[in-house]
Amino acid sequence: MLHTWKVDEGVRVRPRTRPVKGCIGIRIRPFRRTDEEYAAVAAIVARAPAGEVCDFEYSNPAALRAFDEVFASDALPRRYVAVAPDGAIIGYAHTFPTTWIAEPGGFWAAVRVLPAYRRLTIGRQLLARALGEAHAAGGLFALAQVREQLADATDFAEQTGFTEMLRSWEMLLDPRVVDVAPLQRHVARAEASGIRLTTLAAQRAVDPDWLPKLHALHFTLNRDVPLPDAPNITLEWFEQFALTCPEAFFIAMDGDRYIGESVMHPDERQPGALKQHLTGVLREYRGRGVAMALKVLTIAYAQTCGYTQISTWVESTNASMLAINERLGFTRHPGLVVYRQDLT
Repeated sequence: MLHTWKVDEGVRVRPRTRPVKGCIGIRIRPFRRTDEEYAAVAAIVARAPAGEVCDFEYSNPAALRAFDEVFASDALPRRYVAVAPDGAIIGYAHTFPTTWIAEPGGFWAAVRVLPAYRRLTIGRQLLARALGEAHAAGGLFALAQVREQLADATDFAEQTGFTEMLRSWEMLLDPRVVDVAPLQRHVARAEASGIRLTTLAAQRAVDPDWLPKLHALHFTLNRDVPLPDAPNITLEWFEQFALTCPEAFFIAMDGDRYIGESVMHPDERQPGALKQHLTGVLREYRGRGVAMALKVLTIAYAQTCGYTQISTWVESTNASMLAINERLGFTRHPGLVVYRQDLT
């Protein structure tokens, strides 16, 4: 059920960083879509350690604004901020529709407060405002995400009415230690069954309609993914995403039909590393070894190009992909907990 918290015009709290006589009034109000407030919210995320930041949090003001602009004008993220007496924004919460999930009525929720102002109910009241807006907009449930190693964050989620739905683990592989030669049998088996394996770099040279076809595949596959690369996979967004590194975008085809993909991008934060995004196959082609063949090709690519790491994320509910990654030598590392709360 939806937890409700009384929110006053001014929340009186005492900051932890310095002793203050009396109290300081903190106001919670709607976010204003100005350059200054985008910068202030992004700065809150930027101050968090990299190991605490979750999906759909942006430390760059332009990236946060671009995220908002992906949504239709009548479905913009509903964002609230907590404001100190000096006007500084010290926390925020927002919700937005989970447009990538087939189940209707879903909203994603996120909240973050500067460390000096935590444990003072500000986060709870920000979240209550945001969830209340989602409920008023017809929301039936909300999803939220925290890093599983952060006990305070998992406690907060559970204390505010969320229950664990699944976990998503980071998995890492050093491609230099993989013997790809015996794994090529998976590629040969897929090709023997009539599946053609190629790259976007090659396919876009022979198919002028690659973009709408591949976009349709990516959109369909993301309907089965609880944590997509973007909340709203528009054609414009996908074209930029796909062309980031087309030679590392592997595609499985049945005749002229696009039926599977595995996408990698160079990791801008870690030289020599690749980030593996979605690996997926249409439902009617699953269980035929196509995903394994695509993964083998990505490892061979990483070896050829001299990369030293491939990172990917796999949900606890995706037993088949967990098994594929473990067979290929990926190791599991701490990840994310996804929570759910009914809003009815």
